[in-house]
Amino acid sequence: MLAVFEGFAVIAGVILVGFLLGRSGVLGPTGQQVIAKLVFYAGTPTLLYVTVSQTDLGLIFNSALLATGGSSLIAGFVLFALTRWIRKRSTGEAMFSAWAVSYVNIGNLGIPIAAYVLHDVGYVAPVLLFQLIILAPIGMAVLDAAGKKKHDTHWYSTILQVLKNPILLGAAAGVAASATGFELPRFVFEPIDMIGATAVPGALLAFGISLKDGWALPVRGTRSQLSYITVGKLVLQPLVAWVIGGPLLGYSGIDLFAIIVTSSLPTAQNVYIYSMQYRQSEALMRDAVFITTVLAVPTLVIVAALFG
Repeated sequence: MLAVFEGFAVIAGVILVGFLLGRSGVLGPTGQQVIAKLVFYAGTPTLLYVTVSQTDLGLIFNSALLATGGSSLIAGFVLFALTRWIRKRSTGEAMFSAWAVSYVNIGNLGIPIAAYVLHDVGYVAPVLLFQLIILAPIGMAVLDAAGKKKHDTHWYSTILQVLKNPILLGAAAGVAASATGFELPRFVFEPIDMIGATAVPGALLAFGISLKDGWALPVRGTRSQLSYITVGKLVLQPLVAWVIGGPLLGYSGIDLFAIIVTSSLPTAQNVYIYSMQYRQSEALMRDAVFITTVLAVPTLVIVAALFG
């Protein structure tokens, strides 16, 4: 249980630095956007390549992923359907709401929790790869297709717009390298690895800067949507993961505990970075990351007490 608090302390420390940078004004009025673009165009694509290229793709398709990945897709679809077809919101807001309940903070919170609570970081790898090469590309394909310019009437314009996305390119290159066993020369790989290391702290710093003017209750127009996202992330997804992993697949003990823990993690900061890049639902995603991160602490404590 201590690892839960340690993981959150690491995140809070980096966010605090971003907050202080924002308050001091040393990065100027565009500092947050610059960091967000650095993460989106350089940090995350190279992190994707490094991570996926060095991982056995067979890890993605183990049976436990049916529970973690399945719960992610189900919760995401529920929020997308609720937002787009019942609440009549835009495709962009629906997609980001779906991401907010399905894209968990597995990178910088899941890893320490897996190490200290589950005693095996191997539980993290399938979820991380699932998000990087399945959830992110699907969501960005939807956003890119929905955001294409009206004068782009040719059928191939949407495909070209999707294929130019740096996140998709990084994921695709990593999959190709892993599948073929291709290895870059060390003098090429190491700079890529160094740039990829900026992705996680960069996302946290950008999020911290966004809080420089303080945090207030969401405006009336977003409160109900934020409530749906919070319940979907911290209640629906873990519950669906338990149903699939326990009664349906027969997992128990530490394996079932790992499935539920990884599904109970809060919304990843990457979702906020993506919202800044697409200029869509930025305030909603910032609030979703903040609230689910705060409420994930008692949620994970309850999960540890029940299944740990």
